[in-house]
Amino acid sequence: MAWITMSFDSEALHMPVMLDVLLPQGHGNYKSLYLLHGAGGDHSSWITKTRISDYADNTDIAVIMPSGNNKCYFTFITEELIKKCEMWFSLSTKKEDRFIAGMSMGGYGAVNAALECPDKYGAVFSYSGLMDIVERFNNPRGIDFTPVFGNESQLLTGNYDLMEKVHKYHDRFSENVEKQTKFYIYCGLSDRILHMSDKMYMNMKDNGFNVKYQAEEGSHDWEYWDKCISKTVDIINNSTVNQGGKTSCQ
Repeated sequence: MAWITMSFDSEALHMPVMLDVLLPQGHGNYKSLYLLHGAGGDHSSWITKTRISDYADNTDIAVIMPSGNNKCYFTFITEELIKKCEMWFSLSTKKEDRFIAGMSMGGYGAVNAALECPDKYGAVFSYSGLMDIVERFNNPRGIDFTPVFGNESQLLTGNYDLMEKVHKYHDRFSENVEKQTKFYIYCGLSDRILHMSDKMYMNMKDNGFNVKYQAEEGSHDWEYWDKCISKTVDIINNSTVNQGGKTSCQ
């Protein structure tokens, strides 16, 4: 597996963007996992804080880790980055071979991308995701989100609320359940924002989404997210995209 660190000029973000890529060295036409960091992180976060390179080794999965610069990923991740990576690398262009995942703010970005682009990803994985961005905006804990969302009024009227998007977009996911984007929501039982994942799971379930939820031992930290990414790579590698349901592991 090759490890590539690169920079390119993003037209969507109007700035240079750093990117780490773990690329298999084989036949090409690889599955792709777009892996998003959280607020305050960068393209190197997953490489330096987890064993993602070990987990992805000897698979046919290319792992693409961009710097999001606390912009929540929007157009950059859903359009520009995919087009460029599928041009630069030998990646499959099929929906069922393209995946997106993220932790904390990256979990928000991953779910948002999948809701906005229902034909783009086979599955999406949220680890301790900020599923209620309005609550987080009003309790920022050291991260100023106004450069991203504007003021509270702009946040509420700007189509940023994932809970509302689930209600608004559920018809986009009303096709045969086997063809739907699969949503995996993971969160640690000791995470102080566990209630957000609980709420999102029930919201998606009530609106007919193909969603699987697992709450298990863990906190809002890299030790837990390392376990999450290990499970994600196994799911992608073995194509075991499961039916919806909820489990609790203590």
